[in-house]
Amino acid sequence: MSRKIIITGWDRFILTGLHDGRQFVDLDIYDTEKNSELGNIYVGRVIDIVKNINAAFIEYSDSKKGYYSIADNRKPIFLNKKNTDKMCQGDKVLVRLSKEAVKTKFPVLTSKLEFAGKFAVLTYGDRRICFSGKFIDKDRKESLTRAIKEQYSGDFGFIIRTNANEANDEEILAEMAQLVVQYKDVEKKAFFMVPGSVMYTPPKSYQVYVRDLYRDSVDEIVTDSEQIYYELTCVCDKEKLRLYDDEMLPLIKLYSMESLMESLKREKVWLDSGAYLVIQHTEALSVIDVNTGKCIKGKSDSKVFYKVNVESAIEIARQLRLRNMSGIIVVDFINMNDKELDRELLEQLRREVSKDRIKTTVVDMTELGLVEITRKKQKPPVHELHI
Repeated sequence: MSRKIIITGWDRFILTGLHDGRQFVDLDIYDTEKNSELGNIYVGRVIDIVKNINAAFIEYSDSKKGYYSIADNRKPIFLNKKNTDKMCQGDKVLVRLSKEAVKTKFPVLTSKLEFAGKFAVLTYGDRRICFSGKFIDKDRKESLTRAIKEQYSGDFGFIIRTNANEANDEEILAEMAQLVVQYKDVEKKAFFMVPGSVMYTPPKSYQVYVRDLYRDSVDEIVTDSEQIYYELTCVCDKEKLRLYDDEMLPLIKLYSMESLMESLKREKVWLDSGAYLVIQHTEALSVIDVNTGKCIKGKSDSKVFYKVNVESAIEIARQLRLRNMSGIIVVDFINMNDKELDRELLEQLRREVSKDRIKTTVVDMTELGLVEITRKKQKPPVHELHI
């Protein structure tokens, strides 16, 4: 089936979804009014040091403050004269917003700066050279690592992205050179800026989404916005990009995206078999319950339960992506009373979550038969967006 990225406006949001020919399997929601600060690099000012947790609170923008772990940031870039390497109240420091505020939690700031391109990410504060898990050519990894080490040294490293599979080494190294120039330019200018200054703003989330996915077996990128179309010409190949211009049937209607958004607000998700999921959120975690529902045939048969559980596992992985659920997720599958089927179910679930662009881990099944999943927190989930 044809895989497409669909980008369209809906109210104040820009919706970007990956459609597999049958349904949407992934979704990004960009709030045009909020203007997400995630990934921004600021000149921050240390306003408080909390010694008992080895952390600081840093004011970074318009009197906003964020949490900063001193233990996790060993290479801060101080922008003021100092007689000590220790962070002190009043210090000016270059920081990146790595996590937005979630409920009552402060935003998280870090000195680990990132500058991302199509093929690589420069990482200040981490000198390692890492490769995407989908970069599978071992010989090329070794030769590219040697070339990078010969050319660069310092307090930064690189992450080689999946997209680099489609590029030659010269293209990758040339982009790295641009990223190094960008990083050094930001650091140099920051010394002359006042606290609260924004030194770097990453691309908008829908641009990043396209940049990260369009080479990964995506056949077409379709948008009905001229502005977005011209923005994306700098991000992806023009031959895959199409401007949709049928005013009688806009993209949001053609792909039933309004119905999709409404479905993401509901707790209950029906499956083709007649079974259903119940998705609920608490302060500490999210819970997903699998119910047999209308699927009554062979209710006492563990093999029938296994089929329903596998169907549920596939849909749960999809719902995690569509709803952008994060943190701890606990799933109560139908009890099969069969350890071998439990093991096969976990393997199926792991295969499904491996398709996620955000790091998702199936931890294990507890003695009570509850499956534990963790998904990295980045942006607020759909249920917190007040759509």
